[in-house]
Amino acid sequence: MPKKKPKLTKEERRLRRQEELRSAEQEVRAHPVLFTVYVVLRVLVVAVLVLQLFNGDYYDVFLCGLTLILFLIPSFVERRLHIDVPNTLEVLILLFIFSAEILGEIQEYYLIFPFWDTMLHTINGFLMAAIGIAMVDILNRSRRFKVRLSPVFVAVVAFCFSMTIGVLWEFFEYGMDLFFNMDMQKDTWLNVVNTVSLNPEGKNSPVSIPIESVVVNGQTWPGYLDVGLHDTMKDLFVNFIGAVVFSIIGMIYIMGRGRGKFAPRFIPRLKENELAQPERQEKPEERPGLLEPISLEGPEAQDGPEMQDLYTPDGRFTGQTIERGGDKGECFTMGVHVFLYDGGGRFLLQKRALDKPFRPGQWEVTMGHVLAGESPMDCVLREVREELGAELSPEDFVKLYRWVDWKNHMHNEIFFARAGLEESAVVLQKEEVIGVQWVSKQEMLAFVRDMDYRTEDYRHIMADYIETCIPEGEGQ
Repeated sequence: MPKKKPKLTKEERRLRRQEELRSAEQEVRAHPVLFTVYVVLRVLVVAVLVLQLFNGDYYDVFLCGLTLILFLIPSFVERRLHIDVPNTLEVLILLFIFSAEILGEIQEYYLIFPFWDTMLHTINGFLMAAIGIAMVDILNRSRRFKVRLSPVFVAVVAFCFSMTIGVLWEFFEYGMDLFFNMDMQKDTWLNVVNTVSLNPEGKNSPVSIPIESVVVNGQTWPGYLDVGLHDTMKDLFVNFIGAVVFSIIGMIYIMGRGRGKFAPRFIPRLKENELAQPERQEKPEERPGLLEPISLEGPEAQDGPEMQDLYTPDGRFTGQTIERGGDKGECFTMGVHVFLYDGGGRFLLQKRALDKPFRPGQWEVTMGHVLAGESPMDCVLREVREELGAELSPEDFVKLYRWVDWKNHMHNEIFFARAGLEESAVVLQKEEVIGVQWVSKQEMLAFVRDMDYRTEDYRHIMADYIETCIPEGEGQ
């Protein structure tokens, strides 16, 4: 049986309440516009609720209570599901709920303004497409599978998700009308019908029949009363427009490698920093995010300039990319260093090409820049394959630590791997490497300790690991 959680003491409860209060105050200071909208809308809903309660209109009281509950959904998603709802999207959702329930139903804007329902269904299609893209992004973050999705495919999924929600809503309206005698699928007056049933010649060819009046139960109507069909199809059509618009926006955003400020305002993102700590630390490089974003055929297959993801000084992805060699500002890029050794404790050094900007013609370990959409492990495998012609697997590598190069604004993941490579079998990428050599463990220790272009901390950790963890003399 699971152990019961110990009860909090009175002092612990007091401290927790204080912490929650401080957290709420910080949220208010950080997002004043969102807080203002939230408070104003809730006050208005409560005022309408009290008024309808005095009027005895309990159905409208129910709608007000439902609205207050729906207002809690964005906060629930953020706190319980650890999904960041952008402020713009959250404000739009709150206004959408208020416009649909309070203004549309209680204040009868659906009848006063013919475009009101059309506007809301268009916005619904737009928002559901944004949520569809977010769902693909969140569900694509898997430890076991790294799926690189085409932006066109993501746009189609987002469009289909939005249209499915629209259809389900029309099912709901039809069900309410059928089983509860509601009129959610608003009727439409028609003054002409096109039908084959009234073709005087009995042919399968529609004829237009003008309708000047219809008498029902002795009452004259100004035309034929269509029961919901036109309203349903109009709603689906404007939902279609909204879905297409944001699906295209999302596709362009992904194709642009996350550049742009408009689309991120509407796409929820997973709060990686709030996930359970063991889950985040196990293998973060195997958690690709669609919106980070991922290149389609792999970074090495891309045409045009090489792009790199940007990170904060503490290593969090910013959602932005930069052309390699461009101005990073206060941000950092990611790189890898790979120490390859064999069963005899020998280490492989490679001689850098003469035109390299860093240490041209000098002996070094395998190094590389992590490209946009890559994980450090992807980069390690690619660099070893490209520069040395060797195919290794992730299981061959041990990640020692992350060295922060403050001078060049780079986070460098340091890997060690045992690789039984024959010097004669190595295939060099001449643009990067012009020679290789195997050196003994003691020679490698001396090489590392002479790296005066690295920090003392870097040299100490590398030398200590080589000296204590790498065996020698085992044979190949």
